[in-house]
Amino acid sequence: MIIYLYGPDSYRRREKINEYIERYKSKFSGASQVFYLDKNEDWEGFKNFCKSMSLFEASKLGIVFNFMDLSKSELKEFTVLIKNNLENKDITLILNSDKKPTKDFSFLLKKPAITHSFDNLEGVELNKFLDLEIKKRGIELDIKSRELLLASCGQNIWNLISELDKLALLNEKKIDVKILEKHMDLLPDIDIFSQLNKIRTSYSVGEKLRFLEDLFRRGVDPAMIFNISAASPYLSREQKIDMADYDVAIKTGKLDYEEALLDMMLN
Repeated sequence: MIIYLYGPDSYRRREKINEYIERYKSKFSGASQVFYLDKNEDWEGFKNFCKSMSLFEASKLGIVFNFMDLSKSELKEFTVLIKNNLENKDITLILNSDKKPTKDFSFLLKKPAITHSFDNLEGVELNKFLDLEIKKRGIELDIKSRELLLASCGQNIWNLISELDKLALLNEKKIDVKILEKHMDLLPDIDIFSQLNKIRTSYSVGEKLRFLEDLFRRGVDPAMIFNISAASPYLSREQKIDMADYDVAIKTGKLDYEEALLDMMLN
């Protein structure tokens, strides 16, 4: 049996791998094996794994990474091995990739292969995921603290999970913006928050531009700066409308994030 997991969201791919491993353990006593096929010794071991079957093994589970890094000749051999095991009930292979399959591997998107795709979460789906992870940890986040957390982590699920784990260690189970501010050291890129607070409270355009330029110079992603600013609990109604307008302009390609931020400083 072949299971193909692909997409840029490596966190949820890992979670699905762990789910399959647990299912395997509940049925069979054999240990799973992991193969990183960009390593020559793993490639040789993988070939032996696919071709040999012990009398003492009822089933085998192999977890495969980096198969797209094989050479052309190795990829041809790999393709044959995979196709030969598509309906083999004695061997389960979980193929893990951050990209959709190339034309040569399009057969992985069809039965009898089992396929799961993991695109980056956004919008409603990202919020559903956040709800589930918050519930798992037995904590509560109000709307503003959720927005601030999502703005600081963006689509990086690994960062999001890490920050939730830190928040779950606090004595407070109901998390709001005040609690987040009290524990700012728990959040990533703390200097972003302090710098944006300086921008917010400054009346000098030159000073605002200097603070923003400092963030750019230190390599902070303009998209992260914009998203954190848009989620700020200190925005007035008029500022929220302005941020929404900037967001539309960015998403329609009229402005990029850096241009929007510079325009914000000047207005």
